Amino acid sequence: MTTVTDPAHSKAGHLSTVGDELAYVDLLSLVRETNRCPGGKRTIRRIATRLGIGPHTRVLEIGSNTGFTSMELAKITGCTAVGIDVNAAAVAEANRKRSQLPPRIADRVSFSVGDACAIPFGDAEFDVIVCGGANTFVQDRATALSEYLRVLRPYGFVSVTNLYYRKAPSEQLLTDLHDVLGFDVPPYGLQDWLKVLAPAEWELYDLETTDLVARPDQVVEAYADALCSSDRLPQLSESDRLRVRNRWHEVISVFNRNHAHLGFMELTLRRPMPGDEEQPELFLTPGSWDPYFEKAFVQGD
Repeated sequence: MTTVTDPAHSKAGHLSTVGDELAYVDLLSLVRETNRCPGGKRTIRRIATRLGIGPHTRVLEIGSNTGFTSMELAKITGCTAVGIDVNAAAVAEANRKRSQLPPRIADRVSFSVGDACAIPFGDAEFDVIVCGGANTFVQDRATALSEYLRVLRPYGFVSVTNLYYRKAPSEQLLTDLHDVLGFDVPPYGLQDWLKVLAPAEWELYDLETTDLVARPDQVVEAYADALCSSDRLPQLSESDRLRVRNRWHEVISVFNRNHAHLGFMELTLRRPMPGDEEQPELFLTPGSWDPYFEKAFVQGD
């Protein structure tokens, strides 16, 4: 099902929808969720440190959604951050949040509608590209990666924070995810995703992984109540607000079940220059990724 976001109707306390369900992407903007990359601020801080992002760095965020990552990077590093997302409602919410920032930060952040497969910027404009879970939503990932390569400066970095399955999900869970998101989620493990996200034309610079866990049901209930309270959604009638709350609870309950099966990678790619040659590395420390021979994490004694 899809949702037609009608600002006039929303202000009057009525949701205009097609079908019986609210679409996930519209729900995000409606409840104004702080749509974080996996690991939230902790991950963003590591990205900033790992890639040396600072005041002279120009960052492009792919799939910026409601803008959290771009704004956080600008706050802690002083960088210039540009976010693009295919969902106009999410971009509008990102710009609303941006307008509330102090000018010294807001002036260094911008958001616009844009497609990862047709990035609306010229060649070699960015030092760093950051991408949370957007690659899961991109259907033509090969084209997207070629676009990342095009707009990135030589030796620039791409930071991909992507979910993967550390244990196989059930068919029912995959069906429930499809019903929530509107597309099939590939049940890829870590190495499946690396085949897609780290093709030969990129240097696999660094890789770390973190396990995720499901939260207790009462926490999920409290989260749904908090985001759908009358204080946060005063423009909606009580019946519409309850409908939004129930749909939001349904969505995050599916995600919570899914988290019990997930981990996330912090993958760093670097754009090499044509003609670069580097011998493969033999002696790697335990726990580091071997991109050369075993295509696996190095085991300790």
